[in-house]
Amino acid sequence: SSPDGNLCLHVETENGKLYYELSRNGKPILDKSRLGFILKEDTLAGHLEITEALHHSFSGTWEQIWGEDRIVENNYHEMTIRVQKTSAPKRKFNVVFRLFNDGFGFRYEFPEQEALKDFVIMDELTEFALIGDHKAWSIPYEAHFYEALYEASPVSKLGWVSTPLTMETNDGLFLSIHEANLTDYPKMNLTVKDSATLCASLVPWSNGVAAYIKAPFVTPWRTIVIGDKPGDLVTSYLMLNLNEPSKIKDTSWIKP
Repeated sequence: SSPDGNLCLHVETENGKLYYELSRNGKPILDKSRLGFILKEDTLAGHLEITEALHHSFSGTWEQIWGEDRIVENNYHEMTIRVQKTSAPKRKFNVVFRLFNDGFGFRYEFPEQEALKDFVIMDELTEFALIGDHKAWSIPYEAHFYEALYEASPVSKLGWVSTPLTMETNDGLFLSIHEANLTDYPKMNLTVKDSATLCASLVPWSNGVAAYIKAPFVTPWRTIVIGDKPGDLVTSYLMLNLNEPSKIKDTSWIKP
């Protein structure tokens, strides 16, 4: 759960497949949403079991060199799910969920292991199973530049869209799906399945491969910011908190 207890995340396996779901104040935000990968050598999509769940909490602050606020709060509850295939060679991966009061992020970890050293990702099976056909705003994927105008559409009418994807639910909540700490990995777009389920769609290489990976490796965070009004999405620091800290050691020369 989130530090204030309003967000609650549930993870389970069903028929060997891995799912998560999210609720806020007892009301579902995401229905059962799938997790996993298609590799060139194997699938990490079925015959899965959860071997361990680890919990961790953090509460602290950090200082921005420039930005809207100098001091940023970073408070979250974290759960790491360790997953293993039941069939040989029993490849392993982890999913790390980090819940803040205004949303959550999760990413996959590939620990170093004999059966998974250098490998090829063909597809990521991450889903966001929405509760309802929300009103959505997004930049169409075929736009030639990121300064294109956002277009409003029901989720069910979306094609292949770029993130961030912003939505308003029938209950008046505002959601934004995006990613954080995108490093050495393809950008995540979204496609629609069954009218209300959004699926990760990675931008591939010209040969159709999504990513060439060398373990140990962590993917970018998949994020959802949740607010009671549109401004809550703008003032959220969730994605900044999930990005890596600045690598600039001496910042005395920066004058904001």
